[in-house]
Amino acid sequence: MTEAIDALVVGAGPTGLTMAGELARRGLTVRIIDRASAPPPDHSRALGVQPRTMELLGSMGLADAAMAHGRRVEGINLLLASGRRARLPIRGFPELATPVPGLFVIQQSDTEDVLSSRLPGLGVTLERGVELASYAQDGDGVTCTLRRADGGVEEVRSRWLLGCDGARSAVRRGADIAFEGDTYDDDCMLGDLVVDWPLPDGEIYISPSRRGLAAAFPVPGDHRFRVVLIRPEASPAHGEPPSLAEFEGLMREMIPVPFTVKKAIVLSRYRLHHRVAARLRNGRVFLAGDAAHIHSPAGAQGMNTGIQDACNLAWKLAAVEQGRMPAWVLDTYEAERLPVARRLVGFTDRLFGMMAGHGPVGRALRAVAPRLASRAFGVPAVQRRILGFVTQLKIRYRKSPLSVQIGAPPARGPRAGDRAPDAVLRDGAGEQVHLFELLRGVGSTLLLFTGRPPAGGSPDGAARERARRLAAQLGGPDVKVLILGAPGGGDGYADPDGHAHAAYGVEGAAAVLVRPDGYIGVRSDPLDERELGRALDRIFTREAGAAQR
Repeated sequence: MTEAIDALVVGAGPTGLTMAGELARRGLTVRIIDRASAPPPDHSRALGVQPRTMELLGSMGLADAAMAHGRRVEGINLLLASGRRARLPIRGFPELATPVPGLFVIQQSDTEDVLSSRLPGLGVTLERGVELASYAQDGDGVTCTLRRADGGVEEVRSRWLLGCDGARSAVRRGADIAFEGDTYDDDCMLGDLVVDWPLPDGEIYISPSRRGLAAAFPVPGDHRFRVVLIRPEASPAHGEPPSLAEFEGLMREMIPVPFTVKKAIVLSRYRLHHRVAARLRNGRVFLAGDAAHIHSPAGAQGMNTGIQDACNLAWKLAAVEQGRMPAWVLDTYEAERLPVARRLVGFTDRLFGMMAGHGPVGRALRAVAPRLASRAFGVPAVQRRILGFVTQLKIRYRKSPLSVQIGAPPARGPRAGDRAPDAVLRDGAGEQVHLFELLRGVGSTLLLFTGRPPAGGSPDGAARERARRLAAQLGGPDVKVLILGAPGGGDGYADPDGHAHAAYGVEGAAAVLVRPDGYIGVRSDPLDERELGRALDRIFTREAGAAQR
């Protein structure tokens, strides 16, 4: 048996690569394996990188590298039977503001290259052509048998096993976790095309029709789109790819604009599924990404949800394994992420059923949906609801045991469990700095707000001194403290325009603990030092054998 490690990650897609990197940068010893000797082709894999995922890539220092591979999508368009378009812009609402607005289209292979590029520097080697043959767990760890492509067998002892190995997950089967759901009875086809039509590049187009549903997603390159066609009828038993004549003929029936296919790079036929794991944990085994949930591609949510699974679990697992947080913190992974997966699969299932439903009802819905949706696209409240879902900026964990609201919830601004927003501050030299830049790191950050100064007045000196005293008292290896509203060097940052106080809905002295994954763990407003201390002690108390369960 080889030397024991802290974590074995099975699966080297975006979820597994994120998991391995986030665990390793927090000091755990990690191995990552994948049974495939090379990544699968890109034509059937994820394209969309949502703003919330781009924020997380930014926290890893990878956002610029990711954006260099992609293109920004500014809007989602619904095509009407007349050929007119109803357009939904992807930015413009203050509550959905983010440093990198807009959906990015990036080939999954490029996303994986960006995520894997940091692994060697973290001491992690991506091992391809290695599969998990079997495993058995006990109270102290997991004994895993690995099989290599050349037939060689290796036994590995790991403290934790992370299943990021997709819909046919060997980890999930070994943990005897049910994968509940079904397969859609629809004929689904995909074409990676270069197409000449009057629709501008760089936008998403959705076209419901009586014949079925068509969607076109821009791919980097001139006039290149990934076109998805879904017919509400049984897929051919042979499952062979469609011919170009079949595919182009269906496009003409479903897409109400003239076009010419200049080149068909790939044509394929596939099946869609909707399933959610009954649990995300069995002892020392966890599931994430497609191993935990699969669904229709509506909203481009799948890969993004998997990356966020990994970001949610990795910091908790590292903190518990290193004895910096109690064991119950690991239970919050399932408590937070399983409801997200269930809501996502439920929503995409309903949307898919409406837009690709069978029979007269389905055809009628597709006939009236474009007209109704075109009107709804012009209503700001509807736009916010749609974009909150698509961008994933509205995901929240208010009911989590890790979310502690001290005092009344704010009338405006994020509560405990909500995503922490960005804000523009000024450092001791008067230079602008984004709060997100200051939040980067492997631990939590406590924001101490000194309160908004009166118009034309100066900051409250007493509040500033109180914040400095608290910073010295509460700061440490697990918690970095930033004072907002206190000009000067050190950990103090001025908020002369009140941008940070407004973004967080704060008027007076308050405290907000931001988790490593960018969510608010504790909010104390007005600042209650005693209750804040108790909340932090509960979260960060060291316990003997903290990782045992």
